[in-house]
Amino acid sequence: MDKQAPQLNMDTNSRRNFIRFFKSLGEKPSTTVRFFDHSDCYTVHGKDDANLIARMVYKSTAYITEMIPDDATSIPHVTLYKNKFESAVRELLLVRNYRVEVYVRSATGNANWNLEYRGSPGNLLQFEDIIFTNKEELVGNSILSLQMRMNNNARNIGVVAVEQNDCLFQVLEFVDDDFLTELEATVVLLGPKECLLPSQEGEYEAVKNLLERNGIMVTVASKSQMASEKNDLIQDLNKLLRFNKGQQEDATGLPELTFTIAMEALKLAIKYLALMSDSSNLGHYTLQQLNLKRFVHMDAAAVSALNILPKPGTHPSSPAYRWQSVLGVLDRCNTPQGHRLMAQWVKQPLRSREILNDRHDIVQCFIESPNSLNSLYEDFLKRIPDILMLTKKLLRKKANLQDIFRIYQVLLRTPKIINLLKSLENSTVKNVICEPMQNFLEDLSGLKQMVEQVMDFDAIENGEYLVKASFDSDLLDMKERMDHLLEKMERCQDKANRDLDLDKNSVKLVNVPNVGYTLRITLKDDTVLRKNKEYKIIDVLRGGIRFTTDKLSSINDEFVTLRSQYEEQQKTIVEEIIKVAVGYASPLTSLNNEFAQLDCLVSFAIAAQSAPIPYIRPQILEEGSGELVLKDIRHPCLELQEHISFIANSVEFKKDVCNMFIITGPNMGGKSTYIRSVGTAVLMAHVGSFVPCSEATISMVDSILGRVGASDNIIKGLSTFMVEMIETSGIIRSATEKSLVIIDELGRGTSTYEGCGIAWSIAEHLAKETKCFTLFATHFHEITNLSETVPTVKNCHMAAVADNDNFTLLYQVRPGVMEKSFGIQVARLANFPEKVVHHAQQVYNEFEDEHADKQSCDDKVLLEKINKAIENLSTTGNNVDINESDLSKLVEQFTQDIRKLDSEYFKCVLATAGATE
Repeated sequence: MDKQAPQLNMDTNSRRNFIRFFKSLGEKPSTTVRFFDHSDCYTVHGKDDANLIARMVYKSTAYITEMIPDDATSIPHVTLYKNKFESAVRELLLVRNYRVEVYVRSATGNANWNLEYRGSPGNLLQFEDIIFTNKEELVGNSILSLQMRMNNNARNIGVVAVEQNDCLFQVLEFVDDDFLTELEATVVLLGPKECLLPSQEGEYEAVKNLLERNGIMVTVASKSQMASEKNDLIQDLNKLLRFNKGQQEDATGLPELTFTIAMEALKLAIKYLALMSDSSNLGHYTLQQLNLKRFVHMDAAAVSALNILPKPGTHPSSPAYRWQSVLGVLDRCNTPQGHRLMAQWVKQPLRSREILNDRHDIVQCFIESPNSLNSLYEDFLKRIPDILMLTKKLLRKKANLQDIFRIYQVLLRTPKIINLLKSLENSTVKNVICEPMQNFLEDLSGLKQMVEQVMDFDAIENGEYLVKASFDSDLLDMKERMDHLLEKMERCQDKANRDLDLDKNSVKLVNVPNVGYTLRITLKDDTVLRKNKEYKIIDVLRGGIRFTTDKLSSINDEFVTLRSQYEEQQKTIVEEIIKVAVGYASPLTSLNNEFAQLDCLVSFAIAAQSAPIPYIRPQILEEGSGELVLKDIRHPCLELQEHISFIANSVEFKKDVCNMFIITGPNMGGKSTYIRSVGTAVLMAHVGSFVPCSEATISMVDSILGRVGASDNIIKGLSTFMVEMIETSGIIRSATEKSLVIIDELGRGTSTYEGCGIAWSIAEHLAKETKCFTLFATHFHEITNLSETVPTVKNCHMAAVADNDNFTLLYQVRPGVMEKSFGIQVARLANFPEKVVHHAQQVYNEFEDEHADKQSCDDKVLLEKINKAIENLSTTGNNVDINESDLSKLVEQFTQDIRKLDSEYFKCVLATAGATE
């Protein structure tokens, strides 16, 4: 067995007892992994779990072994050291959306194991120490709880979002349709990892399918969680909520309690997350209503089509992160809180022109002040820690003096940041960032003074975090004795310099964690040191040679013992310091949020400035203004890729002039990229970013809806056609006059005639009824005829040049319809074997000739029928004195004759004539 996989130290009898216990646990969900803590290592058992962990941790199934080889009762298992266990738990919970259970051996013996820890993607509480130790949290940690009531065929839904990082309950209720349109918008907006349901059957089955389709883990509440009393919720809220000073600590009168269905969901979430069992939660939660109308509605298809989020598990430090998604393009943040807020912003584009203009003002100010921007980005923000995580450590009584000192450093740096921002002399920067930050800093002045009174800053310079000795007489006595010992060690240092005949200060006295004080010289003085037998070499490192003497070692041992006593003596004082610091949790959290916002706005400026062609500020118009003009638009992700020379295009929509582009052109010609570029630019403008254009005027939209790309969803048993019908039906139901819709290649999953009919009807509905901004890319050239009857529809195409030997895609959007398809030429570009391409051309020519012959024959028959119908009308109507009523009857008869011809063309003509009338 490789060194990275430990041996399981259990005798055969203990292993048999364990196997019996493991099998007694019974079946578990496939998305749950059970770990067993053996003190010196961890194990995972069973074929499925062992395979998963072996491949995930060791990249090989060779690490799977049998507990008792050649025994029929044996089970396969994998062993892990603690560091491998922690990395596995981190990936299971944060990346792969698995549940984790950890069993710990009972003190009574190997045969008894207890479930000590359990976690899920939305409930990380018991694994925070594992997941985030030495790793600052870059992801949000939210979970939804949902309840539904049917009332007179109306689907009433109550939703609660619990954000454990920010200690926040968000509640809302709404009436949804049979397609759960509002629920999907809520799920996309909040982006939870997990959703808690009271059931997964009956009416909840459709909810479960929607959640799983959006990659959210579904958890069904247990009977014990469901059985809690109704008045438990009020009691729990009274303890969990943070009430303002002077406010009666009673949740009974809160307006959110009128959302009775959502309150049932909240009660379930509190029980499931066991919030009451953790004292650090008490008095720190906030309850508020969630108003979905504040945000631009986006369906899951649009999030996927616009590549808003990176692939799961992609870390911001990954090279692919930068160009893989819109979030990657914009996220240049230096702080963990900034990363988290940026991910929230791109999922929650705003419909507030005032807030967007403020963000754009600040970004513009930063770009126009490059020196200040660089100082903020390179000097200040890189030194701001995750204040939220430090605050959580305070609340859970897990903080130490080093954590207190890191908070103190923030309080020292914040005034410098405020002064830099004030020097920009920008009113928006002052009002949005400086003043709130200054107010929270004033609220924290007491914490700053306390740290300055109690911390020993001289010790910090030596890497030690101690309370000032003057706080306690015993501490003072020990501090004096430690100083005396340190002076003795410095004399040992001076003696070593003399004994080794080295330049002054060549011998360093260094304090090594867990070792204490030693002497150190450079590697070049190795020979001199080895000649002197009084000095003992401890180790040889790249930084030099560490050594000691018997006397120095004895003094150091005394010093280390004394320092341990000092630290033990100061524990009580540190506990009191932590208690006082907990009282500043609220302003610390608020200051953290201000730094997150500043980091995001600086990130927008850096992204705009460092793009291949700098982004520009969009002009934001009120909703309903009916104008969308983007000149020389580029796709922000594509232009960042190497060896890409992006060709920019433009779009111009104006109310009652043009609201729809029908785009034709060859495959690979850039249709999808073009329409995605428009959707991406509109999204970026609605989060406060600048956009990749030369000019941009954007009327705020209420929703961005998309149907781009086609693929089967095998896991859910949905075909390509069904997937696109589900997505498109959501667009039809949700889109309004203020929406942006992008549709690509609709109707390809069924027969040509049916697909064309569906695509035509949807395009016509969006153009005539909805009248929203629409980019409609299609291979059905028949749909371009819509522009002849709907004046606000314009045709354009992706230009290409072809002759007998060459085919060139120009990636330029030009007015008009693409005259022909270039499928065979594209196949040649894709390096199809020339024999296959030649045969395809032959088959195409044969079909074209056959179709032309048949069409010619059909035209002759059709012409004869038309002539007969016209002759019938003229014979009946010529030279006859008839009134208007009789003439109308003759025309009606002629129309009926034409309809009997079974001609798609004339059907279209008659339908158009009817619509015109």
